[in-house]
Amino acid sequence: MRQNIKRILAVLVLAVSVLGLSACGSTASSDTEFPVTEEYLQSVADGLVDDWNTAGDDVMAMISEADTDVLEDTIEYYRSMGHLYGCFSAESLKTAYASYMSSKEELGAYQSTDGYEPMEVKGEEATIVANLTYGNRQASLSLVFNKRGVVESATLDPKYSTGEILKKAGMNTILGMGTVFIVLIFISLVIYCFNFIPGNRAPKQEEKQAPKPRPAKKPAQKPAAGTHAGGNLVDDKELVAAITAAICAYTGTSSDGFTVRSIKRAKKSKWRD
Repeated sequence: MRQNIKRILAVLVLAVSVLGLSACGSTASSDTEFPVTEEYLQSVADGLVDDWNTAGDDVMAMISEADTDVLEDTIEYYRSMGHLYGCFSAESLKTAYASYMSSKEELGAYQSTDGYEPMEVKGEEATIVANLTYGNRQASLSLVFNKRGVVESATLDPKYSTGEILKKAGMNTILGMGTVFIVLIFISLVIYCFNFIPGNRAPKQEEKQAPKPRPAKKPAQKPAAGTHAGGNLVDDKELVAAITAAICAYTGTSSDGFTVRSIKRAKKSKWRD
């Protein structure tokens, strides 16, 4: 029941919007390669532009946002009546109105249609391009038809000057580079914040506190004969006198009977026995 109500409403809305529109013309053509005349393609383009200028925003919004199945049933109804909307598929009709609504404010008020590009036939499709002039800028309407004369795609493209294209390209480049720099700065900050995580700082502190390896000690050199770590023992008269007195006391002899000529460290001490 709800589905039937939607279909009835869609039919009523489209019926109001197509009043006064020219019917789809005959698609017959003497051209055996593509059975659709160029005049027919131009008439469909003219009818679409006229409907853009007369239909209200609410009607165009309803068409561009309509359910595809419901819109297809409505188009079949108008196709049987020979109205303009019957010359479109559901998707192409939605695309045509959505394309116009997205560019309406930028284009401004419609001024005129400044001719058509020659019809271009490729395989099973034929394309016609209309050059339109609006209050703010020019635009091109491109319609692609199949061999049955039904519009398969419809696009409205505003035309920009070289300066405007370069300006847009420059802005896109600046925005892109700015985005990259912001992402890189964010990544750098995230990496820097890792230094403040305790689990990540501990290994570094241990590395700092670890003692550095000490250089290997060189083997001590043996003192030369007649020398001591403190200096030359031969010249140290007090030390010689003390050793001499100790020898005399141990042997029980007098120091007059011998002379100390040199002092050497013994490998094995007899004093410990």
